[in-house]
Amino acid sequence: MTFREVKRRGNDARHVAWGWLREFFLEDWTLKLLAMLITLGLWYGVTGQRAPSTVRLRGVSLEFFLPENVEIGNDPVEEVDVTLEGSQGKLAEINARNLIARADVTQLKPGDRVARLTRQNVLMDLPVGVHIVEVAPRSVTLRLEPVVVREVEVEARFEGRLPDGFARGNVQINPGKVRVRGPESHVASIERAHTETVSLEGQRESLTLPQLAIDIPDRKVVPLDPNVAVRVEIVEETIERRFVNVPVRSAAGGQPQPASVGVTLRGPRSVVEKLRPEDVRVVVELTEDGATAPRLSLPQEAQGRVQLVSTTPETFTISR
Repeated sequence: MTFREVKRRGNDARHVAWGWLREFFLEDWTLKLLAMLITLGLWYGVTGQRAPSTVRLRGVSLEFFLPENVEIGNDPVEEVDVTLEGSQGKLAEINARNLIARADVTQLKPGDRVARLTRQNVLMDLPVGVHIVEVAPRSVTLRLEPVVVREVEVEARFEGRLPDGFARGNVQINPGKVRVRGPESHVASIERAHTETVSLEGQRESLTLPQLAIDIPDRKVVPLDPNVAVRVEIVEETIERRFVNVPVRSAAGGQPQPASVGVTLRGPRSVVEKLRPEDVRVVVELTEDGATAPRLSLPQEAQGRVQLVSTTPETFTISR
């Protein structure tokens, strides 16, 4: 190969290289610039997500790990602010509403105590690589009390108005006492446990409620017997009514004296008010010792529901 040919081939190689570089940098330069910018953006995003950062979460629920058979008697704060440190990507995944800060106070004894809230004794379910920097407030006051169990009487709670002429009668509760559990001072302050409210609005018949819940307003006290059975008697209002000139007759024959009396009757309003004077009779009976005793003679629907309160006069004789 001659020198001229070698030189020509060298020039051709330089020509090719120059053409390639010119094509790389000048042709479709906008697309290539865009691709470069996207690459830089991705690189920055990845490195930025991994960069350490901090975030302050407000309103994180606070709970406590307590000593055995000990509960909190006061009302400490229920939420805290927590400062966390970690990568931006991990911190962005965290939602304060889904987190619970649990403070370990198992080493504290009953009494008024100050519990420190530090990164060492506050536990949270956090992503790997995220840790607690600070908790605010840094301490809370706790009144730790022994847990006690006590029996208290049950009282039924009612609302609503019964129809005219009806009244609430006997109330039976089974069991009559229930066990409650909680901090000592709270349990001691409970005089009785009430049932959930029973509506008597418009009620004309007796009620039997086999599963009535115990309702204790103090949320620190828990009923260990959560339900009771309650029977409420709804009775018609009792009234008294006086009748005069009521005929008297003898059950054993003979002529009773007096032949008519005034009587006072007692019974359900609807029954007593329906009685007519001609429906009422007095029958005089002789007892084993020879004394006289009056009893009522009433229509069938009133028998056993209306009582004889008194007669005027009170004594009777029977002549043969």
